[in-house]
Amino acid sequence: MKSITKMEGTIASLFVILMLGFFPLFFQDGYFNIAEAKMMFFYFCGAGLTVLTAVLAGTGYLQERKAINTGKKAAGSDKKDLKERLKQIPLESWFTIGLALAVVIATVCSVNPSESFYGTDGRHLGAIMFALCIAVYVILGKYLRPGIWMAWIFLVSGCLVSLVLILQFWGVNVFHLWDDMLPEQIGMFASTIGNVNACGTYFCMILPVGMVLYYLSDGLLSRVLYGIFLTLGFYGAYASNTDGWILGVGTSFFVMLWFSLKNHDYARRFLEVCLMFWGASLILKVTLVAGAEKTDAFMKQLFLGLRIQNFMVSKSVLLAEGIFLFLLLFLVISAEKKGWGIPYLKIRKVFFIFAAVLFGFAAAAVLAANLSGEKQWEGMFQWMNRLKLQDNFGSGRGVIWKQTWIAWKKLPVGRKFFGYGLNTFHLFLYEYQGAELASYGGRIVDPHNELLQFLSITGIFGAVSYFGLLISSAVSAGKQSRHYPVLMMGTVMILSYMAQSMVNNPTAFLTPTLFLYLGILKSLQRHYKEKTFLKG
Repeated sequence: MKSITKMEGTIASLFVILMLGFFPLFFQDGYFNIAEAKMMFFYFCGAGLTVLTAVLAGTGYLQERKAINTGKKAAGSDKKDLKERLKQIPLESWFTIGLALAVVIATVCSVNPSESFYGTDGRHLGAIMFALCIAVYVILGKYLRPGIWMAWIFLVSGCLVSLVLILQFWGVNVFHLWDDMLPEQIGMFASTIGNVNACGTYFCMILPVGMVLYYLSDGLLSRVLYGIFLTLGFYGAYASNTDGWILGVGTSFFVMLWFSLKNHDYARRFLEVCLMFWGASLILKVTLVAGAEKTDAFMKQLFLGLRIQNFMVSKSVLLAEGIFLFLLLFLVISAEKKGWGIPYLKIRKVFFIFAAVLFGFAAAAVLAANLSGEKQWEGMFQWMNRLKLQDNFGSGRGVIWKQTWIAWKKLPVGRKFFGYGLNTFHLFLYEYQGAELASYGGRIVDPHNELLQFLSITGIFGAVSYFGLLISSAVSAGKQSRHYPVLMMGTVMILSYMAQSMVNNPTAFLTPTLFLYLGILKSLQRHYKEKTFLKG
């Protein structure tokens, strides 16, 4: 039995090496079939992990039954009452079961079962993809033996992705990825990830993890390596020429602030992470000034037209931000050395209550403005009219969100609850709102909003299960981080991903990567739980 368990752990580790280290860097024929290439890479690795683990688990089960039958193990000695077993199942596992059921129902009851099963069109998110993602999450959570080796693979892979993107930003055609592409298509793809939106989402997963690793590191070498990773990563996020990453990374800093307002040490570490972002922004500004005459760098020229990001790296903002951060850091270090008391918990309570009230008010106002139909607000509420979603919002996301919501409301009750079918968003949208979208340029295959996407393809049941899994995993990791701080990365990464998911869509690269990280998080939680049990 021990040899089988060891083999299961080894297979899980090999899978993590392939997915964590090579999956982000893998491509074939440049960008022309990069989505299909990523999909097949994951299919091969995920299927291999699932089949080999199933064979080993089955062999182990047969050996266990044989031991029972031959009297080497007392039958029923480790059986628990069913009720007790159910009580011990964590909430995220129930949501995982719900998501698996939602995938089955959304495939069997799909308007196009074949497309829902294979996922050959659009974002390639069919039942095979989701089944393997769920299998990966469960297997890694149960068998992976986590270690520092994962961090080194993660660092090398992430640095290479960022470096390729930075070189492209300055006009270097790395690996000839842009060969034979139309000039107007070059700005739509970045690094070895593919679509620039997917690239931005990738940074919303790796940067939060890197931020927490830097935050928790004490050794000089590890801090230097994590610092290099973050500098390249923040620069690369800017270079992706998308705004979605700002939502994710901004949320990461916000969540880390919550964890850090406890004592001087945590506050100092948080400010150091903030200074890493400031430093990367400053380096970007310096290189932009130094390379101002380089006009053949197409992606750099696109960047100069982005209002938000150019504001973030403007001289006045960088100067004010730098002065503010260094003053805070000086204050915290002085307080730490001289033993001054700072009411961190009170500051946290007041700040986050204020932030929650402000966010709640803003969300309520936006919902009220957009759910009121064509009503025009007057008098003292006239400002509400400005909150109405415009068609051109977010590079055309506004019109897609509107038409998706209108189409979803037209679905029958059963479809509302269980969805139109996996990977059939384009069929759903054009069936119900095709006439209204006739003049829209290009074919819409997703709404650029994961909530709307899952509501459409898996219904309320699937959306609740999917987001329930993410939220419950984030909460669970946050609670356990009180005793095992490294688990904080689970909370920060998941909430970062969820924030950007409101303006982006899952893909055949992003969804497997998300479930890979969820599986690693689950293995870390299991590792510390077993460690605590053995100590107890």
